[in-house]
Amino acid sequence: MNSIITPNNHFMLWATLLATVAFGLYGEKKKWFGSIAGIVVTIILMSLLAMFHVVPSASDDKISVPVYDFIFKYLIPMAIPLLLFNANIIKIVKESGRLIIIYLLGALGIVIGAIISFYIVNLGEEGFKIAGVFIATLVGGSVNFVAAAETLDFSTSSLFATTIAVDNFFIHFYIVFLFIVPFLPLLKKYFPEYTELAETEAEKLEKTQNQAKGDLESITYSLTIAGIVAALGFWLTPIIKKAFHTEINLTILVITLIITLAANIFPRTLRKFEKTAFNIGMFFLYVFLAVVGAAANPKDVLLAGPGILLFAFFTVLIQFIFLLIFGKLFKFSLKEIAVASCANVGGPATAVPMAATFKMRKAITPAVLVGILGYVIGTILGVSVGFWLQ
Repeated sequence: MNSIITPNNHFMLWATLLATVAFGLYGEKKKWFGSIAGIVVTIILMSLLAMFHVVPSASDDKISVPVYDFIFKYLIPMAIPLLLFNANIIKIVKESGRLIIIYLLGALGIVIGAIISFYIVNLGEEGFKIAGVFIATLVGGSVNFVAAAETLDFSTSSLFATTIAVDNFFIHFYIVFLFIVPFLPLLKKYFPEYTELAETEAEKLEKTQNQAKGDLESITYSLTIAGIVAALGFWLTPIIKKAFHTEINLTILVITLIITLAANIFPRTLRKFEKTAFNIGMFFLYVFLAVVGAAANPKDVLLAGPGILLFAFFTVLIQFIFLLIFGKLFKFSLKEIAVASCANVGGPATAVPMAATFKMRKAITPAVLVGILGYVIGTILGVSVGFWLQ
């Protein structure tokens, strides 16, 4: 069924995306949604607009939506460097350990959840393949889904398209849920609040003295720096992939490494534009998350097989419970648990905006790094467990 706003009605689609972002931000400022972040409202609103065919669905592979393609292709590579103008590598190394631990626990929870779900839900003769590709994608992302499907000889299966539909929905639905988790009163009383180490007086004074205002000059310089970093990232990535003989998508990682290097070589220059750059980066991420909402269309899943639907639900549920248990045991905050789990199922492209939305500035670079780690281990875990279940 065609949407009211067609894929080629570019300006109307842009207006709708921006309006939903503005509505979410304004509603959050006015406390219309209680403690729920405005971006969650934006995501849900876009999901409803896609479900009722007001805007085209971002999960429909049969149609091309140039606006969505532009956002996926350009806004995220620009947003990452904009958010990392103050990426102190020493602090990152010191402070990323906790997130890596939770991330690895989350990956283990996915594996355990998939194995248990495999024995609970009857998926037929190709059940082990479905389990394998779900582990791969929930640990590493869609790249790993395809790689695992090829390895397990699942890409030509009649269940392949259905599995992709369920996977796309559950990832986006679960990400929306994770945005809400840190604000659930039922859970908040059992977990500590997230805190970041306070800045020293010297750091505060330097930031106050050197911070540029959000004027035209600082906006121009911030976007120029981000554009140069993104361009270098896209130029270097094919060279690195060829050198290491890998097909893993390394672009976000390369961009992160370049901006981190620049932030440590020219700390005063980049820190001067940090506030302006961060706000622009957040805007880009909010627009991206609005498109994520347009991809979380429940209607797509209702057409899928109930077996695969139940398998995905139990796998994600078990992982979440697993993380809550160990999070409580090791005194992790709900925000850390949510970001690590998001890095599991959505990769760095969604873990970064979540960390930024939660005002976890020091977790942004670690979120990228643990998300990239999923690209490396996702296919290995999925294929290994898939063959073991066979």
